[in-house]
Amino acid sequence: MKKVFLLVLSCFVIATIYSQNNAKDYTVSGGILGAVNASEFRATGTNPDKVDYNFEAGWSVGGWLNVPLASRFSIEPQLMYSSYGYRTNSTRTLLLNDGKVRYISLPLLLKFHAGDKVAITAGPQIDFFSSFEDNTHGGVRQEDDFKQTSFSIFGGLEIFPRGPVTIFGRYIHGISDMDVTGTFEDALNYRNQVIQAGLKLRLFGRPKPAYQATSTPVILDTDGDGINDDMDKCPNERGTVKYNGCPIPDTDKDGINDEEDKCPNEAGLAKYNGCPIPDTDKDGINDEEDKCPSQAGPASNNGCPILDRDNDGVNDDVDKCPDVPGVAKNNGCPEKPEVPAEISKLLSSSAQKVSFSTNSAKLSPTSNASLNQIVKVLKDNPEMKLKIEGHADNMEKDADNKLSEQRAAAVKTYLVSKGISADRIEVEGIGSTMPIGDNNTAAGRTKNRRVELKVIY
Repeated sequence: MKKVFLLVLSCFVIATIYSQNNAKDYTVSGGILGAVNASEFRATGTNPDKVDYNFEAGWSVGGWLNVPLASRFSIEPQLMYSSYGYRTNSTRTLLLNDGKVRYISLPLLLKFHAGDKVAITAGPQIDFFSSFEDNTHGGVRQEDDFKQTSFSIFGGLEIFPRGPVTIFGRYIHGISDMDVTGTFEDALNYRNQVIQAGLKLRLFGRPKPAYQATSTPVILDTDGDGINDDMDKCPNERGTVKYNGCPIPDTDKDGINDEEDKCPNEAGLAKYNGCPIPDTDKDGINDEEDKCPSQAGPASNNGCPILDRDNDGVNDDVDKCPDVPGVAKNNGCPEKPEVPAEISKLLSSSAQKVSFSTNSAKLSPTSNASLNQIVKVLKDNPEMKLKIEGHADNMEKDADNKLSEQRAAAVKTYLVSKGISADRIEVEGIGSTMPIGDNNTAAGRTKNRRVELKVIY
């Protein structure tokens, strides 16, 4: 394998050096190619069952580089990615009954140009196994069953070999046995044979211009920009006189040339004439993402300044009462007045006398006297608000705290019925998560079926 690579590399280097003195009519050229393939395995060996394959269609794509050696001879390495199809009517398990094998191919063409219209090609080819498809139901083939590197020879013709488009055809004759299993069909050898036809497209290279036998030398203009090569600082790129034959520069590499770029030293967008997206308020957030492009503000507020609607000195983003003036130590909310001790004691003792039956949110008749005391406190203190928390014991059916919330709501309903505004009362179901009694005893569970009252302002 290494010897083959060295041979190919040596031929290429020698051809390149030799061509500089002997290839007088044509330059080095290259391009891309595409082809269709008709391929089959040649089943050789003893072949006791007379296995035969049909020609199947495939394809190849790749590139080529032609190096002239003399006016009629050239060498052309190619690199191709090829798909070969294989199919047989045999019912026996073969290397591949119905499928495709893909290769990376390196043909080395030795070309004799019989004229400008026809060239004869021949040479060696190396194929590197890439992948395969087995269309046989229940196929057993693995990639390791195929020879990973194989060798072939080929011969063919090219039509218009020095034109912009070349038609070519070749026959590729495989030398290597593709089966390396050593276990399947030992009596058979599988060797590729391919008929290939396709087109080559030349992307660079052309006939060398002829010099007239005159005392005045011919001055070239390789890139065709109207500026002769002896004056052109970029002879292989079309340019302008202003830039000595070079293209208009793009200093900041943003795709907008300097003559149209208002910010030639900063990469930008065509939308802004080559300048970066502006940041009018200089807050570090560009105008396309800034919801307040004329007012500086942080990214956390989308580029807008953080407001203080209630003018209490606490910004709205940390003010828990943004529309009511408050103090910083209370997160922007007004300071809560201290609840008198006698009111706290009265509310606590009244709440303890509100009781419920198991799995029930109905107030017991004995609760009314205590609730009426709560009504009096609320009426005497019209600025006061209450939060009622309902609780349950651990034996009750309190899915999603609904029962405990219903108990708190029952107390609220009673207070509202006595003239207390509903917007002064909040309710919440706590469930059985905060017991005050032992849930293992009936007395403890009775204590846990309760409500608690909290003063809020």
